[in-house]
Amino acid sequence: MKRGKSEDLPEMMMAFLADQGKPHFCICGKQGYPGSAVGGPGFLSRAALNHLIGHKENISMLTVHDEQMAAGKNRPATSISQDLLLIGEGLHVLKPSIVRAIEQRNHNLLVQFAQKQVNAGALALNVNLGPGRAMGRLTPWVLDTIRQAVDVPLFLSSGILTLPHLLEKHSGWITINAVTAAPEQLPWAMKTAQQHGADLVVLLVKPGLVPSGVDGRLQLAMEVLDEAEKTGLPLEQLYLDPVISCRPDPAAWEISHGMPEIGPVLEAITLIKELRHDAVKTIVGIGNSSQGLESGSRSALHCRLLPLLAEAGLDAVIMNCLDHNLMNVARAVKNGAFPAFVDNPAAQEAPSC
Repeated sequence: MKRGKSEDLPEMMMAFLADQGKPHFCICGKQGYPGSAVGGPGFLSRAALNHLIGHKENISMLTVHDEQMAAGKNRPATSISQDLLLIGEGLHVLKPSIVRAIEQRNHNLLVQFAQKQVNAGALALNVNLGPGRAMGRLTPWVLDTIRQAVDVPLFLSSGILTLPHLLEKHSGWITINAVTAAPEQLPWAMKTAQQHGADLVVLLVKPGLVPSGVDGRLQLAMEVLDEAEKTGLPLEQLYLDPVISCRPDPAAWEISHGMPEIGPVLEAITLIKELRHDAVKTIVGIGNSSQGLESGSRSALHCRLLPLLAEAGLDAVIMNCLDHNLMNVARAVKNGAFPAFVDNPAAQEAPSC
């Protein structure tokens, strides 16, 4: 399989920033592992570092934290996964058209939304009905309608945990998306998933701990894996989400021009895979990386980030499968390639429904 080269990664992120007319910002060599660029990889080759230094006039800040950087020691790179699961977003209660279709039990409209995503290339659908009781009562109809129309797995919001009969009816087709690593909730969620043959997404956050770095994410990952072992949930039914989040500090947001701190997420994905020899799967919602950006900029950023996430070893991504440019990148990634550019990264992002 042809795989991407880590030295290509800085060029990709610098190209995105150039598209946006922004100066470049890079941090390298965190915690003894050579490096991470903003929105860039969890590791950089010596050639990549040389590339960045060679473009220092375009870099706002370059920090080297570890003397190992000078030796150019690299973490082993993972291969791009041809099995990357593309999960179509858009079927959620934040979209008025979806809410109307469900409340009115408009079978044709709901089927149209689902088929549009699948026809565009979605291999699964994310269906977020929220915590409301009204939507909860309509969940059986929603599930039956979508399952009859499209033959793909469904990722359903955590309210489905209170409807075990539906998990049993659709056993093997449902992933619960998602619960946190809170110890008060996690054992019950895992037991319910295990009993009814559902997969489970666990966000690597819990009350009092929303990790910003690699260590906090790995700490929670270990806690979640230990709990899975106690409850008997097979690791094959578990997804861990290291959570791409926007920078909480306004100064950091301004310096990075709205780009997320992606480096720790990429490192966490790679290291999580090493914890259990690839038995546990990882997932992210790529849309979380671009909150606050304009539509065209969101699409461009997603196109640059997806190959980096796949290179780190990501197993599943929730994304806008109606974004033509992003789907072209996703297809290239699934074919084992590492696209250096997209045809028109600044093009307007298509609505997800």
